Amino acid sequence: MTSPRTWPWLLVALLALPACTRRELREREIRDEVETIAAREGPLAERAMEELRRFGRDAIPPIEAALPKAKPTGQLNLVMALRRLGDPAAIPLLRHLALRNETEAVRIEAEVTLRSWAKGTDTRAERARAALRSIEEARGRENAG
Repeated sequence: MTSPRTWPWLLVALLALPACTRRELREREIRDEVETIAAREGPLAERAMEELRRFGRDAIPPIEAALPKAKPTGQLNLVMALRRLGDPAAIPLLRHLALRNETEAVRIEAEVTLRSWAKGTDTRAERARAALRSIEEARGRENAG
């Protein structure tokens, strides 16, 4: 039997269990949606993109992890999912994709996303414009030498 002194700690431990489970369920839901976006096209991918929006910024690392394994159409879908998320935390990833992805269509889609975000007047727009300047500078260096 536990002593009365250990009850508060036991209660804290028991209350923490559901939070871990909720977080793990959330992470699993995100991964499932990302996998659907990467592997499917059409209505299934569209639905998954819409579902993913509710997770916001938390969806960016799983999207980044899925990109190297996805086929080009899946990579395009994942870039479109980043666009729909609209989170400025995706800007470094979009910049990288615009410069370094093997597939031209993915590079173009990442840059189109940054250009669409750059039209705004908020912090995201400022960061997108900075990323676009960085892309142009990098391309200038590549062309120069």
